[in-house]
Amino acid sequence: MTSNTKSEIENDFLEEKKKYVELSDFDSHFFDDIENRSKILSCIQCGTCSASCESGRWTALKTRMIIRKVILGDLSVLEDPDIWLCTTCYNCYERCPRNLKPTEVIIELRNYASKLGNIHPVHRKVVDFLKATGHAVPINDETIQKRKELGIDEIPPTLYKFKDEENSDLTKYAKELFNLVPPKEKKDAGMNKNKVIDKEKKA
Repeated sequence: MTSNTKSEIENDFLEEKKKYVELSDFDSHFFDDIENRSKILSCIQCGTCSASCESGRWTALKTRMIIRKVILGDLSVLEDPDIWLCTTCYNCYERCPRNLKPTEVIIELRNYASKLGNIHPVHRKVVDFLKATGHAVPINDETIQKRKELGIDEIPPTLYKFKDEENSDLTKYAKELFNLVPPKEKKDAGMNKNKVIDKEKKA
């Protein structure tokens, strides 16, 4: 194998790899913007958010721990499935003694985690329903039958019916909303090491 051929193969491999965002693409200062907007550096880790969490009563969601990871710059939180357990009830938001915004932090984490393909299977199904019908929840057979008897369309109309119109804004939105990164296989443990930064050394 010539050096040129080897170089071409390596370049092709890198280009293929870069089709997907990986954890290594995020640097240690990735969370700075989230911190500035949500003021979570003021968090005193009192646990009020976790104690107020309705989802946390029945699931593994620990809001305090998620916020702690963001404060420390621990990028592994982007691959944590627990960030998808939040119901966005905003109890933590309303009860925080420091007036922080934990719910907004989790929503931001989900946005970035989705770029890694870390999306809960249930959320993927919601996107599939939206893509197919414009509805987040499918209509059951009983409702469809009632609509037939009333002489109306089986599926209620939504703005999504305009998605195929030429130059429709929905075409642009559909491309952004529905082209999800496919789920990835679990990586080696070595690639999931926590990347903790020392906040005192930041400029």
